[in-house]
Amino acid sequence: MTKNTIGSIFFLVFSSFYFFNVFSIKKMPGSQFEVMTASTFPFYIGLAGIIVSLMILIFSLIKKDDNDFLTLKYLKTLDFKTTLYFVIAMIFYGFTIRTLGFIISTIIFLLIGFLLLKEKNIKRILLISCGVSIGFYLLLNNVLGVYIDPGMLYEYFLGEQS
Repeated sequence: MTKNTIGSIFFLVFSSFYFFNVFSIKKMPGSQFEVMTASTFPFYIGLAGIIVSLMILIFSLIKKDDNDFLTLKYLKTLDFKTTLYFVIAMIFYGFTIRTLGFIISTIIFLLIGFLLLKEKNIKRILLISCGVSIGFYLLLNNVLGVYIDPGMLYEYFLGEQS
């Protein structure tokens, strides 16, 4: 099996799991006739993931590379430590997004990601992390109308309940 075959099988399983869980997303009462609901975007992401992974799987089976990559020599070249750190960073992000809020948690997650990828320019790291986080928040809240909870830290300092 080639890298593309194993990767596409893994991506197909993940996309299928994601797609079938979209149907368990609860909809707001009375939103059955709306064009955009909470499950619209995840539905199309899951569907696109399944289609792309099937295409990659078919093309990788047609091409038939004879490169065996699951050898010990190849596995030693992979950076499992960085991957583990990214998984820990994602778990941290998942646990802190409710407390710190979307913007602060996303900035911290992106900062950690850039540092794990060995980016040296601190100015670029801060600019991109803050810009992407705030820009995505504004896009979701103001343009798409998707409410994102500001977090318990925001509520604590402003004394408001969301």
